[in-house]
Amino acid sequence: MLDFYFIPDELSNMTSSMHLKYAGCIEEEEFEMAQKAGLIENHADYYGRFRWSRSQVLNKVELLANCPFRMSIALNEVLTQAKATDMGLLAIGD
Repeated sequence: MLDFYFIPDELSNMTSSMHLKYAGCIEEEEFEMAQKAGLIENHADYYGRFRWSRSQVLNKVELLANCPFRMSIALNEVLTQAKATDMGLLAIGD
């Protein structure tokens, strides 16, 4: 499972998830589908840790708007919430 947490742009990448609000999660199959669609960068690792700034979240919401499967994926909800809260996202795989 890849867990997402809301994170303000000014906080460090190494901020503990215990200090952040949980945003949601995606399964590996959805991660791979989103990578193929260009929503998640190819260098991102499902079992690793990566971050998107607020502006990257906004760009991904725009990309997702044109994606035919957008309503069937959890990533849509995570990105929509991040946009609404004006936050970036920190992803942590386990």
